[in-house]
Amino acid sequence: MSRVLARSLAFSAHLALGLIAIAPLGCRKQDMAELSVPAEGLALRYELVAGASFKGQVERRETFSAREGRFNRTLKFSVNLVVSSVDESGSARVAATVSNIVIDWNMPDMPISLDEFNANAKKVLEGVTIRFAVDGQGRVSDIPAPPPNLDEATISVLDSVIEGLTSAFYVLPTDPLTAGETWDDSDTRGREGKLGKYVEETTHGSLVGLFESAETKQKLAQLKIDQDRAETTTTKSGSSSTRVRSGTTVLFDVDADYMTSIDSTMTSTQGPNTITVTFGATWAQATAGSRAAEPSEPDPVVQQISDPCNDDYVGPDECLDPCSSNYMGEEACPAPAPETPAAAEAAPAG
Repeated sequence: MSRVLARSLAFSAHLALGLIAIAPLGCRKQDMAELSVPAEGLALRYELVAGASFKGQVERRETFSAREGRFNRTLKFSVNLVVSSVDESGSARVAATVSNIVIDWNMPDMPISLDEFNANAKKVLEGVTIRFAVDGQGRVSDIPAPPPNLDEATISVLDSVIEGLTSAFYVLPTDPLTAGETWDDSDTRGREGKLGKYVEETTHGSLVGLFESAETKQKLAQLKIDQDRAETTTTKSGSSSTRVRSGTTVLFDVDADYMTSIDSTMTSTQGPNTITVTFGATWAQATAGSRAAEPSEPDPVVQQISDPCNDDYVGPDECLDPCSSNYMGEEACPAPAPETPAAAEAAPAG
């Protein structure tokens, strides 16, 4: 889960991973003809080219249920994503400009009216450009943190926009997939029962098949992925647990090498609180690109946080401080050294 999204409930950007469409954005199965999967399998990889551009649509709905009541948030926006550069490893720098923002944000204890808040957030964020990196498997890095000059309410919407953009790149399997192939992954991080975070995560995925879109004639690989994640945070005052379950469907263009759509549903539970998030995104290539794009001006809304132990850090590095609540290693936090009395003043020489 992206720590850049960790906020209080009143100004939560996105209390758990995932975004979702009100209705699926990808091709319906009845609009696709099934094709045979090659015997050697399908090797799926993002082959991004400098200068290429993509048009995207992102939709998200979040429902938060707690003792205090039920709250809903909906966010929709369009994206123009341009590949600025690609290095020798295939990792790309991209710039995503957001437009046509539609916000219906309902949060408790709002200091202003919902209409005023939605209008202000749209005014600030309409046309904003967000830059980040994505590699050939779809792993996103170098995600910007919100700038300190924005109010908390606007930051909450910006966080969800960023999460929407980065969630629109699904991390693909590294090995070729044959017809009907499934894969399972499991991972644990941290020290169970010790101070800090302990995470258990399982993933089950499958290649549903290869299809041809009746409308666009694209050849699309369809993936289905189910995930289950349990996270326990232990402090000196106690521990809390969060359970996250999600189901995701991906359509990937096997000729143009990019994801055309992603739809997912996620449910997160923490004690009596439940968050249900639905997310959908579609992408269509606008230009193919063939040369390195001209460097663009730095994005004024980016605030770089390099400390992996910072709650707002997002990136590949792990927190190495065993005394931080974000530490997930094996080392215990050392006890503080006992204080020693001040040295007695030396007696004057006689």
